[in-house]
Amino acid sequence: MISELVRKNYKEELFGATVYEELAKTEKNVKVKEVLVELANGERSHASFWKEVAESRGVELEELGFFNRLKIKILKLFRRVFGLPLILKLVERGEISDAEKYYQLSRAAEFNDTERQKLSSIMMQELVHEDLLVQTQINADKIRDAIYAVSDGLIEVLAGVSGLSSILASPFLVALGGIIIGVSGTISMSIGAYLSSSSENDIRKSKLKKEKLRTLLGQAYSSEGNNEINKNSESVKITAISYILGALVPILPFLLGLGGLLGLITSYAFTGVVTFIVGGIIGILSDVNPFKKGAVMAGLAIVAALVTHLIGIAFHFIGY
Repeated sequence: MISELVRKNYKEELFGATVYEELAKTEKNVKVKEVLVELANGERSHASFWKEVAESRGVELEELGFFNRLKIKILKLFRRVFGLPLILKLVERGEISDAEKYYQLSRAAEFNDTERQKLSSIMMQELVHEDLLVQTQINADKIRDAIYAVSDGLIEVLAGVSGLSSILASPFLVALGGIIIGVSGTISMSIGAYLSSSSENDIRKSKLKKEKLRTLLGQAYSSEGNNEINKNSESVKITAISYILGALVPILPFLLGLGGLLGLITSYAFTGVVTFIVGGIIGILSDVNPFKKGAVMAGLAIVAALVTHLIGIAFHFIGY
């Protein structure tokens, strides 16, 4: 029904405008703040269009209710915990859906020619919004490095403590073994990240030398390579810290003194929940279904742990 369609779209655009406005209030980066304000103004103009459509058809509109305001507060909290890039990724998914929605609406018979033309214009604006959002995601790579490192720590150490718990009765020894696995994994990942970034830095330094030589010939010189070198050194630190944080989750129940089946089940539960959350975040950053991604990662983590646990039982059974 046209009245419900108008009410729904008006509220969605009003909600989007309010989200951008609230994010802009707490944003310190001037460039990002300007983009958020621009996006908010765009959503406000879209809401105004639906308000005009409602008035022309005598449809009564509702403002944002309690649950919409609560959702905005939750998004603001998530912005503080996970950072702006993740929230923008969430909003970006909505912008893509909005563009598709407006494409369909621009061909609907319920609207006149002027309204369909305006709907087509809004569709193009939504696609521009998507591009603007991508440009503001200045820390997305850092978050991605951190999330993948946490995921590795969760899965590898859970598998390790699961296997150890099948042959060691003491929860302290299981925890100690998990810590050793976590520390060795942190060192291994840090070295790998360092070697990878070092190789990239060497390539960029070579590129910079060539660019400096071009300046002698009157060509433009770019200093972006130096910024990338600094970013790579930060990536190594982020990878190491994130891995050890992930590794602590499956170890925690054993550190608290929970042994045997209770400690194992608690470790599985803790790791499963955290891995599901991490998988969901990876899904958001990778533009795939976050619930499916979280479920797959949690399932794989549990399967890997069960396999190592069975191996531990097998060696224990044959006398090792």
